[in-house]
Amino acid sequence: MKLSSDREIKTLFSNQIKTRWFPFLLAILGLGLISGLAFFQNLGNLGLLDETEPLFAEAARQMLVTGDWITPYFNEETRFDKPPLIYWLMAIAYQIVGVNEWGVRLPSAVSAFILIGLGFYTLSYYVQKTQFYTVKKQEIQGLISPSYKPRFRTVLLHPLPWMGAILMAFNPEIVAWARIGVSDMLLTGCMGSALLAFFLGYATDEAKISESEFKEYPNVGFKNLTLPQNRVNYWYLAFYILIALAVLTKGPVGIVLPILIIGSFLIYIGKGYQVLQEMRLWQGSLIFFVMTLPWYILVTLINGQSYINSFFGYHNFERFTSVVNRHAAPWYFYFIVVLIGFAPFSVYLPIAIASTKFWKRRSWKRQSRIQQLPLFVVFWFAVIFIFFTVAVTKLPSYILPLISCCVFKL
Repeated sequence: MKLSSDREIKTLFSNQIKTRWFPFLLAILGLGLISGLAFFQNLGNLGLLDETEPLFAEAARQMLVTGDWITPYFNEETRFDKPPLIYWLMAIAYQIVGVNEWGVRLPSAVSAFILIGLGFYTLSYYVQKTQFYTVKKQEIQGLISPSYKPRFRTVLLHPLPWMGAILMAFNPEIVAWARIGVSDMLLTGCMGSALLAFFLGYATDEAKISESEFKEYPNVGFKNLTLPQNRVNYWYLAFYILIALAVLTKGPVGIVLPILIIGSFLIYIGKGYQVLQEMRLWQGSLIFFVMTLPWYILVTLINGQSYINSFFGYHNFERFTSVVNRHAAPWYFYFIVVLIGFAPFSVYLPIAIASTKFWKRRSWKRQSRIQQLPLFVVFWFAVIFIFFTVAVTKLPSYILPLISCCVFKL
């Protein structure tokens, strides 16, 4: 009798793991394996590359040795090329794994891993909600039982999120920069994650929905399609935090590009004022300034006009308006970078972009928010591509945040 009872308990526990926890466990292990192979395997086997990686590595080491966490130095000379976040993270990594190649590159690899994970979650959420609207339509048509609901744990086994994670992780451009100890992958991780966090907040916060958006579901009722208006949207909170981290990684570009992307998208959709209210812009601005202003104020007070001229003048304004460090390239340079950097799938990008039919504004405005993900990605791609094509100084790493969004189009 006791043996039978124990067997029933074990069977019940096993079934619970398979049905409830197994998809989550599989997702964690799968993403860990993918990222491990792409980013962490033999991460420290090669010595420091080029002349740029040693500059970051030594500046972080000197920060750790001197205890000056405000002003970056290289060989006792100020290094104002980048804000401090990449140096801070490298210095922390040194304390964990030692002052070596692993410590230099760990922030880049972790940034790529986080971006892959959030991209996987976004695609899973997209699949779930797309199935939800399909189910609602089938309910109205009487094709399925109203009791059926697509669950998030089941879509974790859907092929789309896994394909997206694999394509992003093993993309040549992502793999290369995730294994180099410079600030580009950290910026991509912060900015890309911020944009995904914004869209997840936008898609999950449908408390104020116009009737026209769901006119093809007249019998479903708004109660089944909306979320409580007083619900705190933590995705928007994450967006503000990540934007602040992006600004602490590379300066103004960390907020200018997301504003251009999100602003143009919302204007096109016609939801600017509504979404800004949902985002609680004043509270978000407070979070942003509390996180970013202290360091910028301190480094300016300590170093004065030399910091302003070097960082804001030379490394930001002049890079956009003139050629810096002989990094000139023709106007079509980034066409080649995307073609090679997202190979072999880059040949499908024009078809994928055209398939969204982004010019059909009325049709997109009628879609539910989650179904607007392909359109949002088009704006993500286009704004970054145009921005850096216009910029005079050109480097392959500049459009790395664009490469990370390409998988959402294929």
